[in-house]
Amino acid sequence: MAVSLPISTLNATPQTREASLATSWCAERLAGVYEAAAPTMAIAVTASRHAEVVEVHAHVQGKFRCACSRCAEPVELTVDTEFDHHFVGPGQLDAGDEFDAEAADLDADPDVSEHDGANILLDELCIEHTILALPDVPLCNEDCKGLCPRCGINRNTETCTCDLSEERSSPWAKLAELRVQKN
Repeated sequence: MAVSLPISTLNATPQTREASLATSWCAERLAGVYEAAAPTMAIAVTASRHAEVVEVHAHVQGKFRCACSRCAEPVELTVDTEFDHHFVGPGQLDAGDEFDAEAADLDADPDVSEHDGANILLDELCIEHTILALPDVPLCNEDCKGLCPRCGINRNTETCTCDLSEERSSPWAKLAELRVQKN
């Protein structure tokens, strides 16, 4: 289901609406790293309109699965993020000439978009803010010990006898042995 707000139903009094957004986008945009743990994400939107400007505050919640970056165990994460966005009337972002500083500021602001005059579509903004809220390095817990670099066991569940204090040679050690001959 698309998250859409008909502009004609909005006025200066903030109105809250709840919707859901299918997580089918996840397979294409997060393939190989994250997958959706639920078929939809919950969206709560508060919106108000002042002339042709629509102010939106959205709260997005969704569940995702991935592998821990240290131990590769499965992890389920809950994304809970909020954002504010302003929509101006059609043609208002490019209204004005190159010397119109106010129009140039609006055009450069990532939190301002144009609406089409009939509806505010929030799907892409909700997806974008969800992706930005996902951790770059997902962990099963903050104290994850990860995998042993020698034997590969999960150090959270087992103890290995590997001596990790030995000096490990650098992968670049062989390059240090090379000498450049000068003619």
